[in-house]
Amino acid sequence: MNFFEQQDAARRHTTRLVLLFLLAVAAIVIAVNIVAALAFVGVSADLAKQGAHIQAPASFYAMVTLATLALIAGGSLVQMRRLAGGGAAVAIMMGARPVSRASSDPAERRLLNVVEEMAIAAGTAVPQVFVMDDQQTINAYAAGYSPDQAAVVVTRGTLEALNRDELQGVIGHEFSHILNGDMRLNLRLMGVLGGILLLTTLGRILARSSSRSNNKGSAFVLLGFGLIVIGFVGAFFGRLIQASVSRQREFLADASSVQFTRNRDGIGGALAKIGRAGSLVDNPRAEAASHMFFGEAITSGFGSLMATHPPLRDRLERIYGRPVAISEIVARSAPVLPEPADAGAVSGFAGGNTFGRSAGDRRSAGTEAAVRTGAKAVIASMGELSTRHVDYAHSLLEALPQHSRELTRDAAGSRHAMFGLVFASGGPATAAQMDLLRAGGEDAELVARIAAEVQGLGKLARLPLIALATPTLKSLAAGERAAFLLLLQQLIAADRRITLEEFVVATMLEAALGERAGRAVPATYRKLELLAEDARLVLSLVAHATKGDAAASFEHGLKELGIPLKLLEARALSLVAVKAALTRLNQLALMQKPRLVKALVQCALADGELGVTDAELLRAICSTLDSPLPPFFEAMPYAA
Repeated sequence: MNFFEQQDAARRHTTRLVLLFLLAVAAIVIAVNIVAALAFVGVSADLAKQGAHIQAPASFYAMVTLATLALIAGGSLVQMRRLAGGGAAVAIMMGARPVSRASSDPAERRLLNVVEEMAIAAGTAVPQVFVMDDQQTINAYAAGYSPDQAAVVVTRGTLEALNRDELQGVIGHEFSHILNGDMRLNLRLMGVLGGILLLTTLGRILARSSSRSNNKGSAFVLLGFGLIVIGFVGAFFGRLIQASVSRQREFLADASSVQFTRNRDGIGGALAKIGRAGSLVDNPRAEAASHMFFGEAITSGFGSLMATHPPLRDRLERIYGRPVAISEIVARSAPVLPEPADAGAVSGFAGGNTFGRSAGDRRSAGTEAAVRTGAKAVIASMGELSTRHVDYAHSLLEALPQHSRELTRDAAGSRHAMFGLVFASGGPATAAQMDLLRAGGEDAELVARIAAEVQGLGKLARLPLIALATPTLKSLAAGERAAFLLLLQQLIAADRRITLEEFVVATMLEAALGERAGRAVPATYRKLELLAEDARLVLSLVAHATKGDAAASFEHGLKELGIPLKLLEARALSLVAVKAALTRLNQLALMQKPRLVKALVQCALADGELGVTDAELLRAICSTLDSPLPPFFEAMPYAA
C-alpha cells in the first residue's frame, strides 16, 4: 500500500468515527433524558410533600435533548478550535515544552538529531520537537494536519531511559503515523470527542458535588446517580471510539519503524523498557489524547477490549516473529550514551552535488548527477522509507559544517541562512538586496557573508538547510513569519526574475510558514479535470525547467495526466500564478493527487534523467500538495 493509499485508508476511518460518534451522542441523549425525567419526578415528590404541585412542560424532552446536543456540539467546536493550530497546539495543550534547537542538553541534542535525520530521509520539513518534562514514564506521540506541519512530543522518561537506537525506533514509529495519515485522523478524533468528554467530566464533577451535599432529597440522590451513569456512558463510548481508530495502525507503525531503522531491537527495546518502567501519562488531558501515544497513556476501566494499543507482548511478537521475553530484550540493550559533542562537525560539504553517496565518495563539485528513476518508482517511494534514505540523511547532516548547522538553531541565523540562499552573486541586484535587508532591520553585511558560506556548500545542502531552519522559523510569532516571507520575496524579486533555485526556496518556506500552514485542507475538488488549468500551469513549469525540449517534456507528462492541454509559454509562469495554482491543487481529492504527481515526474523524466535542481523542484511542488518526496537515488530503477 503506497503513501496515497495509506492516507486514504486513514481518512476512511473517519466514516466509522462519525457513525460511532452519532451512536454515542444518541446514547448520551437518552441517558440525560432518563436522568432529567427521574430528577423531575424526585423534585415533584419533594414539592408535593410541601403542598406544591408542578407539571412538566410538553416540550420537556425536546428541551433536554436540545440542551444536551448544544453542550456536546459546543464542546466539540471548542476543542476543534483549540486544535486548529495543529501539532504544536496539541503539544502546548498537553503541557509540553518546545525544545530549543540550540539546546546544550545531550539528551535533547540526541533527540533533535534523530528527528532531523528521519525528516530529511522522509522528505518532510523537520517537525517541531517538544518534551513533557513532568512525565518520567516512556511515551511519545506525533500530531499535526500534514506531514510538513507535524510536531513530535516525547516524555522526559523517553529521553533518559532509551539509548539512541531505541529512541530512533520510537521516532520511526511516530514518523509512520506522520506518513500514513494517522495524525489528521487523531486530531479529528480529539475534536469530536471534546463534547462527549466534556459531558463525562461535568457528570463526574456534579456527581461528586451531590455526594458531598448534606441535602438527602430524592432528587439530588437520583441526579447524582444519574450523572455517574452519564459519565460512565460518555467514557465508555469515548474509549470505544478511540479503540476503533484501530490498533492495527499501531502494528503498522511498529513494522514501519523496523523497516526505517533496520533494527528490531530499537523499537523492541523501547517497548520492553515500557514493560519495566511503564508508559502511563499523569495529565488531565491524557484521556482525550490517549489514542495518539506510542504506548498506553491511561489505564482502561474496560480491560483490553477498550485499550487504544495492542498488548505489549503482541507488539513484541509481531516485531520479532516469535514470543519473546521482556527480560531477554532488556538484557541486551545498549547503555544510554549522550550524542557526540562534535556530531556533524566536519570540514565541509564535500562534493555537494550528487545523490546517494557518502560524504567522502561524491563526484567533484559542479557536476549534476543524473538519477534514473520513474513515476512508479517515485510514487512507491513516498511514505516507504528504506534504510538507504535514513543512511543518506545521516551522511548529509554529517557532511554539513558545524557552523552551518548552528546557523539554523536560532531565529536570526535561520533567517540569514534562508536569505543567503537567494542572495545575488553580484551586480545591481546585490546592491538592491542590501538596501532591502537594511530597510528590513537585518545586518546586510552579515547576510552577504553567510550567503557566500551557504551557497558554497553545494546544491545538495539546499534542502537540508531549509529543513533544519523550518522548525526554528515556525517558532516565530505569526507577524514575524509574515515579515520574513515578505522580505524573502522582495529579495527574490530584486533582479526582476526568479530562478528555479529561488522558486524552490520560496515555495518550500511558504508551504511551511505561510498563513495557511498547519491547518486542515478540505478536499474541495473531486476530479483533477476541475483544476485542468492549474495542472497545465504546474506541468508547464516543470516542462520549461527540463534541459530538453519543453514541448516534448510537456507531452510526455500529458500522457500520464490524460487531459488535452497545451503548453503555456514561460512568460506566463509567474510566482503568484503558480502559488495560487498549487493552493487549489492541494484541495484536490486525495486519490486524484497520484495522477498529478506521476504526470509531473514523467514530464521531468522526458529525457530519462533527473538532475538535482529538477528533483528539488518536484519535491517543492509535492510539499505544497502534502505529498512529501524522499530523496532520489542513482540506484532507483527506471520504471516509466
